[in-house]
Amino acid sequence: MEAGYSRRDLFKTLAVVGFATLQLPAAEPDKPLFFNRDEFNLLDRLTDLIIPTDDHSPGAHEAGVAKYIDWSTAHAVEPDAKSSWTKGLAEVDALSKELFNVRFLKASKDQQIEAMNRLSGAKGKATEPQQHFWGQLKDTTAFVYYTSSVGIHKDMGYLGNVILEQFQGYDAT
Repeated sequence: MEAGYSRRDLFKTLAVVGFATLQLPAAEPDKPLFFNRDEFNLLDRLTDLIIPTDDHSPGAHEAGVAKYIDWSTAHAVEPDAKSSWTKGLAEVDALSKELFNVRFLKASKDQQIEAMNRLSGAKGKATEPQQHFWGQLKDTTAFVYYTSSVGIHKDMGYLGNVILEQFQGYDAT
């Protein structure tokens, strides 16, 4: 090798650089990938209000619905797929401020439910952006929940493909 470097020197340098790279601090494990912390907490609360924990099964929070939405939004290719979520969450906070003069997460549970009823159009007139976000939020929450282990196994009681000892359906013969 030229310039006074031997193969051994090159490998030593690469080993030091490689080791230094491995020593970089790890990302925060619970930090959202796309949303800021406030947006993520708002999303988590909204999904949990749509599918709450009850005596039958855990809710959207336990199923990790907000985490999945955060992950899929972070990996979305279309810019609209990202901005629709941030705009929608801002709409929810704006509606809460309009109705109760407080951000959604600072509102009482009854106020949060009232704001969601308004957002959905069930009580009061919702704007078109609010209705669009409500549809996106509700549909995505249900899809993610019922495709999660919690939704499929604990809520729906799906056992997978099982062998039946005796046919229990209708016999058309």
